[in-house]
Order: sequence, then structure tokens, then C-alpha cells
Amino acid sequence: MSESGEVNPLSADTRILHVLAETTGPVVEVAKLAVLGHLRAGFKVAVAAHRSLLGTFGVPEELADEFREIELAARRRFSMADPNTAFTLHKYYQHVDIVHAHGLHAATLAGLAFTGLPARLHPKVVATIESFDSANVIEKTGAEIVGRTATAVLGTTEPVVDYYSGRVPIVERAELVHPDIDVDLTVRTPRADVRRELGVKEGTWVVASPIALRDHTALATVLDAAVQINSRRPDRNVVFVLTGTGKDRSTVSREFSDRGVIVAPAGDLVDVAAAADVVIASETMTGLSHEDLMQLSKPAVFIGSERRAGIWGEAAKSVDADDTDGLLREINHLLDDPAGRGTSAVAAKKRVIDVSNGAAISATLLDLYAEADAAADS
Repeated sequence: MSESGEVNPLSADTRILHVLAETTGPVVEVAKLAVLGHLRAGFKVAVAAHRSLLGTFGVPEELADEFREIELAARRRFSMADPNTAFTLHKYYQHVDIVHAHGLHAATLAGLAFTGLPARLHPKVVATIESFDSANVIEKTGAEIVGRTATAVLGTTEPVVDYYSGRVPIVERAELVHPDIDVDLTVRTPRADVRRELGVKEGTWVVASPIALRDHTALATVLDAAVQINSRRPDRNVVFVLTGTGKDRSTVSREFSDRGVIVAPAGDLVDVAAAADVVIASETMTGLSHEDLMQLSKPAVFIGSERRAGIWGEAAKSVDADDTDGLLREINHLLDDPAGRGTSAVAAKKRVIDVSNGAAISATLLDLYAEADAAADS
């Protein structure tokens, strides 16, 4: 609903087209719930998807007359079949009112299908967008197309919500049954055992990071902070544990082994991050993504550009790539503040794992469609 609560209710005659280019995952799970829910609510519903998905929606016979399936060539990843897929959608657009595209690829194709279509025939597009890599040219281009063509975006994680805020009229967190993250990030080794295997002495604080171990400004700043942190605060002992890979890994291990830096085996990165008191996230990491670190529920500091720091929202303070003093300040602030560490850890996990009960998802989406319809017409 809009802030005023005044939206035009959808007519039961509204024609809804769900577009999918994926076959599994939390986004598809919600799409299937939505299709059945919308049919049961009396709407005319179509699904445009690859043939591997058609016939899997479990539509009961009594609702079959209001349901239609449209075969698309599109699969999960971008391919040479995409122009034909966009044109197929284009041909149906004048016959539908709401298009709900599930996933970045599907939403990109839904946006491309507007090409050559008069504005008066444009349906309203709602897009559910999963996490994507803005450094990937193809995914970034797709995300930008969605930003220009969608009326509403539902982000499966808070970083996606942040990306689209201000770009499209309506941006919300998607309601999912299961979170859109790798739930198989399993911590196998107890914290005390990890520290003992690393040679960390009792009473020592651990700051861990999967930052890439190759020549770049942020790594130089992290190493500088590791060298200075104990002399700046002689009242405690801190060690930096780096799990990243890169061409300078052996050099860092050799040159900084007696200067408060441990280069841990790259295969132990999940256990090491989980055993840390604070983690450092950066623009360039190996082995673990931002969402992985958030899932581990660790207090964090981000080093890098302010724009890229936005992925963490309020869950992490950020410092510039060349700001050693700033990095030391934020690490020490967290080590001095047990409550602050807890708050930061909880905020991080909520950005990737906060999901809702699936029972009312289809009804909630109908409210969103009504709001999108009203927003597009205002």
C-alpha cells in the first residue's frame, strides 16, 4: 500500500503475466505461490518461462481456464536467445496489465520487451531482483535496464533494495519463504580450535578479512593498520588474519609474519571469519562475498569507496581505501564496545536473511500491484 493507503484496487479481470528465466531457488518458489494465489483470487494469469518450468505450477483443473503458459527460450543466464524472448514478451504486452518478472534476467528481458511499444500499451512491471554483481558488465547493464523500465522492485536482500532506492517509484524488500543466500555456509571448527590452530594466544583479539592479497591500496592500508594497532593501543593485543588469495599472498605471509599478520589457509576462510571478533570487508575479496560475511553475523568495517560501502548499509562503518587512521579508529571502536559489536552483527545478518512467512505472499503482491498501477498512472 502507499503511505496514504489510497490505491486503486485491482479488478478481478486484471491480467497478470509472470515471467521467469530460472528453474529453482527462492525467487521461483515465491513465483509459484503467487501464480496459484492469484488464480484462486479470480485473476487471469499467464506464465512465460522456459519449457522446463511449464507444467510445474500445479494449477488445479478448475482454474485451468484462467491460466495460460507461454514458452520462452530464455534460461537463467543471458544468451543469444534473449532478443527472441524479448520479442515474444513484446507481442503479449498489449494483452496484459501487470508483468511480474522474477529474477534479474527475467526482469531485463521484461524491460527490453518495451522496445517499440507505444506508451499507452505499456503494462506495469514489477521485478523481483536477487543479489547481483555490479562489477559484472552484463549484470550491471541488466540492472540498469530494470531501473529504467520497472515501476516496482522487490529486492531479495537489503543491498538490492538500496541499489534501486531512488531509481524506481516503489522499492521494497521481497517477501521470501527461504532467504536468497547460500545457506550451506557451515562453520565446521569451533572458535577456540581455530584460534589454537592459527597460533593465536589466549586473550588476543582477532580481526579477519578475505581481502584479495595483491597490490592495491586497501590491502596496503589493512597491512599498515595491522602493524600499528598494538602500538597505538598497548593495553591489548590484536592480530590480523587474512584468508584472501592473490599473487602477493606468499609475500605478505613472509614479510608480515612477525608484524601481527597471519595468512591463514584459504580453505579455512569460513571458520576463520566465524572465529574473528571483527571482520574487514573490502571492494576486492576472494572466497567470501559480502553476503557471505553478513550471513556469518560478524561486526564489520568496510574499506573502499563510499558507493560500494552502501551494500552494508548501517551494518558496517566505512573508511576510504587509503585511510589507515580511520580503519584503526573503527576497529578499536568495535573492540571497545561489546554492545556495538552485537548490534553490528545482528544488522549484518538481517540484511541477507530477514524473510517473511509465505502464507500471505500472493495477497501482499496484489496490494503491491495495485500500488504500482496507481503510481504509474499518477
